[in-house]
Amino acid sequence: MGLPPIRTSFAAGAFLGLAVFLSSCGGSGTATQLPPPSVPVISSFTATPASIALGQSTTLAWQVSNATSLQLSNVSGMLPASSSSIVIVPATSTTYTLTATNSAGSAQKTTTVTVTTTSTPIASIQVNPSATPAPIAPNFLSIGMQIGDTTSMVGTSSSNVNPIFEQLLKNLTQYANAPLLIRDSNDVEQDVNDYGQDLGAISKVAQDLGAQFFIGVDFEDDDLTTATGEAQQLAAAFSGSELQGIELGDEPDLYGNSGERPAGWDCSEYLSEYQQFAPSLISASAGVKLSAPVWAGLSSSWMGNLESFISSEASTIAVVTVHHYSGTACNGATEPADYLLTEPAVDGDTQPLTGPVGIPAYLPAAQQAGIPFRIGELNSINCGGQVGVSNSFSSALWAMDISFSYANVGVSGVNFFSPGDPNQANAYTPFDFTFTEGSGGNTYAVRNINPLYYGLLMFAQTVQNKADLLPVSLTTQANIKAWATIDGTQTVRLLLLNKDQNATGAISVSLAGYGQATVTRLMAPSYSSTTGVTLGGQTFDGSTDGTPQGTAYSEIAQPVSSVYTIAIPAVSAALLTIQP
Repeated sequence: MGLPPIRTSFAAGAFLGLAVFLSSCGGSGTATQLPPPSVPVISSFTATPASIALGQSTTLAWQVSNATSLQLSNVSGMLPASSSSIVIVPATSTTYTLTATNSAGSAQKTTTVTVTTTSTPIASIQVNPSATPAPIAPNFLSIGMQIGDTTSMVGTSSSNVNPIFEQLLKNLTQYANAPLLIRDSNDVEQDVNDYGQDLGAISKVAQDLGAQFFIGVDFEDDDLTTATGEAQQLAAAFSGSELQGIELGDEPDLYGNSGERPAGWDCSEYLSEYQQFAPSLISASAGVKLSAPVWAGLSSSWMGNLESFISSEASTIAVVTVHHYSGTACNGATEPADYLLTEPAVDGDTQPLTGPVGIPAYLPAAQQAGIPFRIGELNSINCGGQVGVSNSFSSALWAMDISFSYANVGVSGVNFFSPGDPNQANAYTPFDFTFTEGSGGNTYAVRNINPLYYGLLMFAQTVQNKADLLPVSLTTQANIKAWATIDGTQTVRLLLLNKDQNATGAISVSLAGYGQATVTRLMAPSYSSTTGVTLGGQTFDGSTDGTPQGTAYSEIAQPVSSVYTIAIPAVSAALLTIQP
């Protein structure tokens, strides 16, 4: 406590000595004052290219000296003085004014972008903010992991948690939609100390982030003693609402094919074992119910038994969970390079979200029992994903579209599978890490923050502040989707997904009674890009700590007769935020 006064006294004495020295040198008897700052200088301000077609982007670049802040007309908020460029997609010819400011004053310079327009928009949308919205659970969006990946993703103990992992999750929860409900699967008997150590790191994440979990116990080995012992450890590691459910095994509908049970092991035999395990697990965990049945997906032959399973076992179930992968890379199979831009990847093909064999057929049983229904494991292409597809920019657009599609049919949430193989990168994981082992635990570094993560982040922005899903009317011949939300302040957010590789132009949005809007863009060089992705001008390329890099900004859009005209490039997304 004594150091600050000493430093203050020394600084004051040093300043007095400097003043005396300057006084004696100048002969005036007063200290020499530093000259006032000069007005900022804008050396250049250009648009490249200066003339574009509607839907194309241009770069505004500048060179400024002696400024403390910058402001750009038609762009939301202040820009940092260190910034030097942004990328914009204007809908009409626009003159931009750059204002550089410091305490001495300001300077301005203008540049004009000429936009060659077309008469017909590529899509027209109508939004009625008075329409009846559908609820979206605040914990709708989350991730899923495996207990076996704890040391490569989360940490080695409660005192050695990966700070980058926590930061990437904080990025998702900054929009007031916490708590995250994270899945952590487990289907292999572990040493009791290893399991407890893994739980230490996971429970610390729950404490740090206010996150909740449903976590797996071993079912593969068909050993009730092991499973109940793990349930006891779960109850000891988590407090309050941190543990939302216990997951019994992982995809038991595949056990008869993979050797964990005899060939031909069927749903009735599973049910018999489930009814043996469930009461013991609930008792061992002091009343925590199960996440079940954890089946592999809508293509499973067992799915026809889901409704009866929910009805008969409702008293033991905390959350109904099944899995979904849109495509397959199993046994050498491949999907087309642009597969994730297609509608079958969202709600068609062999695992539809609509129709008599889709998810809506199974929701009523869970809803009648008052049990949430989640897609507990979701990702693009199974069997580890497909390089060049699962880790491409198209995965970001797909992730937002399929998430909203699930919300639209009444699903309570989705968990994007996020495995972390310490030996190699996984194509469909949103992020993963490398690590160096040390005496105090692991030291982590970013290996990949994939385009999929940008999609999760933009979805979180769209549903922020516990927003509800608002119906929209979309007219288009292009591969374009639109999803809208409305929050408690009546702010409308309209997510525009242009999944068309050729359609570039304007989208017309009709919304009466609202004012100025901001446009936040998600863009990449191409649908197959794995890097070069930007969200609101920022990127995770080069991030070492999980924070976005670069200047965040949004464009401003003004309505004309209650119509907003938004220019959009091919294969990109735009989030239109409109205040009442």
